[in-house]
Amino acid sequence: MKLSDLFHIRYGQKEVSNVDKLESGETLLISSRDTDNGCYGFYNIQPKFNHPVIIVPRTGSVGCASVQLIECSSTDYTISLEPKKKLPIEYLFYVATVIRNTKWRFNYARNMTPQRLGEIEVLPDTEFNPQLSYKEISQELYPKRNIYYDAVTQNPKFQPYAITELFYLERGQFHSIEKLENGVHATISRVSTDNGIIGFYAKPSIAKVYQKYLITVSTVTGDAFIQYNSFIATDNIVICKPKRTYKITTLIYIQAFLNKVKWRYSYGRQCYKRIFQKTIVFLPIINENEIDEEYIEKIVKNQPYWKEFEKRLLD
Repeated sequence: MKLSDLFHIRYGQKEVSNVDKLESGETLLISSRDTDNGCYGFYNIQPKFNHPVIIVPRTGSVGCASVQLIECSSTDYTISLEPKKKLPIEYLFYVATVIRNTKWRFNYARNMTPQRLGEIEVLPDTEFNPQLSYKEISQELYPKRNIYYDAVTQNPKFQPYAITELFYLERGQFHSIEKLENGVHATISRVSTDNGIIGFYAKPSIAKVYQKYLITVSTVTGDAFIQYNSFIATDNIVICKPKRTYKITTLIYIQAFLNKVKWRYSYGRQCYKRIFQKTIVFLPIINENEIDEEYIEKIVKNQPYWKEFEKRLLD
């Protein structure tokens, strides 16, 4: 059976392809990448697809199909496969796997189009008999609680927070690294590697020593890091000091969110404090205006390697 028999196959949306003009929001946007299940970020746009849907990059990571389980939109650099009838989740993952395994069919000289994609042959859904269900697989991977499956079925309520509602923002106090003497203080600069640490130096007289568990953001790259030891910082860094006490898992969640939107910044549009303070962070809430830190904690602690991370970096 051909894919065109089972799916409506169409190009993505031109109107959402220029992400530089989009504002942060609640709708998932899928683009032509092979990481994070194709997720590019969350924007203030209307969702195009009801879940579930298969999205396939036609440029970039060509053929790296992903199954989307929540409402989403997709850029013009993708092709969507919307089921013509209700199909099991397991079957959609099977189809996505077939597409990935046959992506060699498409290259620069033979670009992917809806018509060519529709020619791929798959087993009819009536003959497909998975050995395990999607829910069983995810529960096997995350036995404590299937937070991923719950998240896409329960749809918790999220609320936007200005970064200045959550943190006091400061810039580092000194500029020149060359004038510093070697010392014991982890020194954070604008680099995007090694958690932002440029080396260990003696504290300049004008510098503050910051406590651990603060988020630092590079003004050049927008990379956000949590510092797990006390540190000093150059003036190429924005330091985020919490306005209240947050769980470390909440800080990790916020750090991940900030890194998802760092594409907004470059050498030509640096992440200075006056620009960074416009950042909006979406967090799950309970009641009226209370951040649901327990929900965030369960998401973070169900990530792979959490135990090793906790053992090495947390007290």
